[in-house]
Amino acid sequence: MTETRTTAAHGGAIGMHGIKKWFGNFQAVDDVTLDIRSNEFFTLLGPSGCGKTTLLRMIAGFELPTEGQVLLDGVDISSLLPNQRPVNTVFQNYALFPHLTVAENIGFGLKMLGKPRSEIDSVVNDMLKLVHLEGRGGNPVTQLSGGQQQRVALARALAPRPKVLLLDEPLSALDLKLRKSMQMELKRLQTETGITFVFVTHDQEEALTMSDRIAVMSTGTVRQVGSPWDIYDRPAERFVADFIGETNFLEAEVVAVSGDRARVRLSSGAEIPATFPADVTPGGKVTVVIRPEHAQVGAPSPASVLRGIIREIVYLGTDTHFHIRLEDGTTFTVRQQNARSGSCGFSKDEAVGINLSDDVAQILRD
Repeated sequence: MTETRTTAAHGGAIGMHGIKKWFGNFQAVDDVTLDIRSNEFFTLLGPSGCGKTTLLRMIAGFELPTEGQVLLDGVDISSLLPNQRPVNTVFQNYALFPHLTVAENIGFGLKMLGKPRSEIDSVVNDMLKLVHLEGRGGNPVTQLSGGQQQRVALARALAPRPKVLLLDEPLSALDLKLRKSMQMELKRLQTETGITFVFVTHDQEEALTMSDRIAVMSTGTVRQVGSPWDIYDRPAERFVADFIGETNFLEAEVVAVSGDRARVRLSSGAEIPATFPADVTPGGKVTVVIRPEHAQVGAPSPASVLRGIIREIVYLGTDTHFHIRLEDGTTFTVRQQNARSGSCGFSKDEAVGINLSDDVAQILRD
């Protein structure tokens, strides 16, 4: 697991050191160490059952680690109860009180903390403005849309000014268009409040859209931590490359190595440059990853890096996916942006060549 580190400047930094969590004979989290920086939007990303929600619940205090420590600003909070931690959680189902108004929901936590009415009213008004619900404070929450209810849940969690806000797949119940709008709202709220956000999702696009950094998880372990660009364009291993977006895997042989570059020979006989995250040696068999948007379809020629037959053409509005069966039987996907002409210029079962730029291939660890 690799990442570039910076020093946190404000409160809200989280450290998870050697965290293990067992439920009976099942190990949900296996020796996870993570440093989440102050005031960043950090996402735990992975498939169902990978341990991401369990990690979030241990930060919140709803679960205690079997081994390891949870630190907040350098202080061990592993044994503290949830209400003793300066942390709030936004759940997938919002958990609003249906018998209370919008304002009463937002101010509920402050009321439980014994804050004076004048302070509660002031904070509630600020929160209504922050989530763009001005004038709706007196409305019953049952009269709000799903997106508006989500904003109320966020405002309620932000009102006590926690050091850390935890979000457990809070957008999964929304329709696609509203979910995309709320992604931008969440990022705006995090930026404006300066609070550390820890977000859990299995949606790769959601993670790439909002996050400052992402931790990709699998089977209770963290496989890679990095910026969205790092995770997508420089995956550290095959699982990360396969889980994040669509990709192509090609078997190759290393021809030569120089610095952090290697030259590899593909099954077509073509040789291309490739970066690599670990030591490789000439003559070794490796797997090369190439993203679909980093390849181009053209007429077959001796200069084509790969050649094959188009088996499927999938139109997606902004772009078109070509699923090509290569000469060695491997399926390769190319994604090209659509032109205004309305035609992709190729037909199913047509023979084509595939061209690659010099900097698109990467050798992966298994």
